[in-house]
Order: sequence, then structure tokens, then C-alpha cells
Amino acid sequence: MTAPTAPLLVERCDGVLWLTLNRPEKHNAQNAEMLELLRDALRDAAQDADLRTVVLRGAGRSFTSGHDLREIVVNDDYAEAISTAEGRRRWEMRLFVEPVQLIQELPVPTICQVQGSCLAAGLMFAAAADLVVAAEDAVFGSPIISAMALNDAEVPHFAWRLGERRAKQALWLDERLTADEAKRLGFVNWVVPVDELDAKVRSVVAKLVRIPRETLELSKASFTFMEERRGRRDFAAYHFASHSFSHQTHVARQVADSRAARVRSGASPIQGRQRGLPD
Repeated sequence: MTAPTAPLLVERCDGVLWLTLNRPEKHNAQNAEMLELLRDALRDAAQDADLRTVVLRGAGRSFTSGHDLREIVVNDDYAEAISTAEGRRRWEMRLFVEPVQLIQELPVPTICQVQGSCLAAGLMFAAAADLVVAAEDAVFGSPIISAMALNDAEVPHFAWRLGERRAKQALWLDERLTADEAKRLGFVNWVVPVDELDAKVRSVVAKLVRIPRETLELSKASFTFMEERRGRRDFAAYHFASHSFSHQTHVARQVADSRAARVRSGASPIQGRQRGLPD
């Protein structure tokens, strides 16, 4: 078990790996330290022959608000990396793409436990997981296209689960999905009251661990084969190239400079409703 102040809490109990995003005061905004710990934990999980299930959840009121946009100011390594197109690509592949791929490719079932905000990069984890249990207060969406002038990194993961037309509506117009809407559209498996969320996740875990690992591993491999034949990996690879290029457009650079100036002044990186976070 990791220290309670770490940005990611890691607990393994009875074959179940519990990964808790742990920056509740920031709605679990994903900074480099958190993502490095998550990537390493998932790498270890991929090699754990006795593992049965992985649960990804968030401490506090939100699952995650996405990547921490303040990193451009407070993290010198990040600022240096993204000063070039090739540096940004390497950084994003290592910390933004790999953890999501690991969640998706683990041989055992993965569950996202979602309450409150599941925004931007949080959508990628929810979409990559095998199952999603959401509280009634969960909200899903991303302001990246409208607020940051970027070809949102979440497009392939979100669209793959939601369908092209509905994903365009949500991402282009920055429309948020309630938990019930997400369930109706197939993005979420179960919706429960907030105070029943932990119990519901544990009940799902208990059912999964009663099934032999080999059986679920083979079943998951078949589902993965189906998705790969439909083009999921090609879609993601094409989109990452497009997303990387979108950072280099004139308007995206202008927006990024403006966002950095707001952070340095003490303001929020994204203003108004686009933040989508409770006070």
C-alpha cells in the first residue's frame, strides 16, 4: 500500500488491485507524478499472474477532471518537453497514451468507479475499462475541442463506445452526459446512489473473482480480437497523429499561450462553464 498522501494510492488485496487517483482537492486532476505512478502500477499489473481484477477510482467528490492544465506553468520538465513537436509527442505517448493502453490491454477485467466529474482525459480511462459503475451524480464530457482548439485526445475512445454521431454532439458542442444518459447510451453499465457506489463495485468484483482467471482472460481476448478487426487500433493511431498536429496550429498555440498566462495570474486554466466542476 502506498503512502496516503501520494497522488496515486495502490492497494492489492485478495487478487484485486485498487488504484485510487488521490488529488481530491484538485478533483483528481492528472499531473505527471500521478500518471507516472499509474503507468508503473499498470505495468506491474500486466506481469502479475495472480491478479484477478483492477479497479480504478478517484478520491473525494470526483473521479477525475482530466489532465492538470497547470502543469505547463508548474512543471518545468513538461514545459520543456512540449516546446517542440517531437518532445510533446514523446511526453504524451509516455504519460497520456500508455496508461490508457495498459488499462485496455490488461488480460484481466478492469472497472472504473466514477462519481462526480469524469472529464476530458478521464473519459479515456472510463472508455478503456471493461466495466463502468457510476454514481447518480456522475457527469461525463470534455471541453477540449471548444475551449482549447485541439482535436481532443478523447475522440477515438469516447466515439468507439458512444457512436460517431452522439460523440460529435458531446465533444463538438461540449455537452455533458449525466450518469443515466451515459448508461442509456452504453457508456456506463450501472448507476447507483453515491452512498451505494463502493458496495456496488465490490459486489461486481466479488462476482468476477469467482470466475477462473483463465476463462475471463480468454473471453477478454476474444472481445479484443473483435474490436481490433473493427479497426479500433488503427483509429487510435490515426487520431493520435492528428491530435499531435492540432497542437501546432496557430490558433491552438494562441490559446495555449493565453491559458498559461491565466495560470500565472492565479486564474483557472479554463473559464466558466467549460470547467464543468463543482465549486
